[in-house]
Amino acid sequence: MAVVTRADGETINVVKKRGHLFVCSLGCCCGRTDKGFAAVPQDLYHHEWERRKLRNHVHLTQSGCLGPCSLANVVLLQFDGQPIWFHSINDERLIVAIYDYIEGLLSSVGFMLPSAPLRELVFNGFAWGAALNGDQAYLPLDSVG
Repeated sequence: MAVVTRADGETINVVKKRGHLFVCSLGCCCGRTDKGFAAVPQDLYHHEWERRKLRNHVHLTQSGCLGPCSLANVVLLQFDGQPIWFHSINDERLIVAIYDYIEGLLSSVGFMLPSAPLRELVFNGFAWGAALNGDQAYLPLDSVG
């Protein structure tokens, strides 16, 4: 917990979280079946977050556009200050795998990259060509299939 004094002078306790899961579900392409993209099952994201009791560890935000629209459906996990971007999350099994990965991160001693099938869907959202911890799983967009 962190004690924070708001602008109105009230002091509150804020739970420190290790992560934040951002799901593009209301954007210009993600989830837009009318534009030929796969649906985003918002209820499943919320259900898994609730079922796994992640509220005090990882925040969930289902939002508008996160960026790389050509890679819809995009998800960003910010965990312990490290961004992990996923593209083409078009199957409910992949959503469950993301939550399995989050639970693995919460129980691990250090940072780890996701395993298959998620590993093939990881990309670097902004630092093109930069590797994460020396791992080449983060590739420039033109290298992603």
